[in-house]
Amino acid sequence: MRLRTFAGGLLAVAPLAAGCHLRSNPLASAPAYDVAQDAIEGTFGQTLSTTLSDDGTHYAQAFRFEVKAKGSLSATAKALDSRAPISVAVYREGSPVAMGEPGKKVEVKELAPGTYYVAVAEPWKDAVRTKVALRVVYKPQDPDAAETVCKTKATARDLRPDAPAVEDSVDYSQQRRTCYFLVSLASDGAIALKFDNLGNNISAEFVPPGGVAERIDAAAGLQKDLPAGDYYVKVYANDAGDGGRYALSATFTQVDTCKNGGPACSIDGAEELKLPSDAKTGEVDYQKSEQFHFYKVSPKEKGKLTIGFKIAQPRGSKVQAFFMRAPDEDGDRITAASTTKDVELPGDYFIRVQAPDAGDAARYAVSVLWSPANFIPGEVVEIGRAPCVLTVSAGSNQGVRQGVACTVVSGSGQPIDACVVDQTFPNLSKVRPANARCNVQSNATVQISVQ
Repeated sequence: MRLRTFAGGLLAVAPLAAGCHLRSNPLASAPAYDVAQDAIEGTFGQTLSTTLSDDGTHYAQAFRFEVKAKGSLSATAKALDSRAPISVAVYREGSPVAMGEPGKKVEVKELAPGTYYVAVAEPWKDAVRTKVALRVVYKPQDPDAAETVCKTKATARDLRPDAPAVEDSVDYSQQRRTCYFLVSLASDGAIALKFDNLGNNISAEFVPPGGVAERIDAAAGLQKDLPAGDYYVKVYANDAGDGGRYALSATFTQVDTCKNGGPACSIDGAEELKLPSDAKTGEVDYQKSEQFHFYKVSPKEKGKLTIGFKIAQPRGSKVQAFFMRAPDEDGDRITAASTTKDVELPGDYFIRVQAPDAGDAARYAVSVLWSPANFIPGEVVEIGRAPCVLTVSAGSNQGVRQGVACTVVSGSGQPIDACVVDQTFPNLSKVRPANARCNVQSNATVQISVQ
């Protein structure tokens, strides 16, 4: 059984089950061409080249294609020698599906899965030797049906900023049209996306959450200033027959982490804590570009500085505080609820509160309590609690003066509160602690400044 010829010339095609053979009188009719046996593998979307001539069965050449799902197919052929009337035909299982006219495109609207053969030919009696370029395009109904790891946002691959470029491929006709990439930014910053389609008809888009996708230029790339969050890049083959390899990369530049932190986010604008005692509350938040908050204390003499630091919320925050003896040093981390530092020289000292990394934030309280090295000691001999007034065993005979600052010290020598001398007597003084709750033990002492 031979297949009928298609327009433009006699293509005598042997049954697919039979072998290829030449007729005994080639001048009488065209040598039989076996579409299935003599076909070579074809690739959708690529330009396939062959040479046709009047030599035996070389007036025709078939290419084999595997169709994996329902879709449509189109095929076009062009001869290098314009004298050759090239025709295209599509076959399946020994039967022609579509027979084209010379120089015309062949289209098949509905294809079922299976093996198909696309043949190019010229009339055997009028054949001329010429190269022929064939392009077969298959358009599946669902171009993303193949099981790939990144065809949806839920299965997106990671695109890590500042990592080497990711190289991969997409293919519309192979139902691997789309690949998504996830870009996670832990902090605000500027991202630069680079996309190289390597000359293929492939596109890439930046996809913000809930926003409109934006095309990434294959030459210029795309730059965006973004808040912290998750973003996507969608790479896809534009249309049927398109596909190939590509390269995708991202670089990230973090914005100024003090952009919204106010003057005290820099040591030059440090907020003052007054001595002998003061307390402040504040907040640092890396993600909000409020990474630091600096405080300054300025003792006028040698003494001890007790620093209190406590996270208010959230619990478990990694926010930290440091005591700095100079603006250009890292400082000593404050690891306890309060710590006491020896101050040998008068001058400016600093406390730095910081959110160390992206995602860190906290509300906090910081306090300072100053104890001068040169002081008049006095034991607490009486505690009046309404209001809180301490009577101490040092007075004007010992050099105590009304209105000077003092420090309440626990029995173990730990400063616990600031105070001020309210009244003086020859060998006694009345002092008022700053803490009105009067949390003072009977074994406490008071250190009164000699200034």
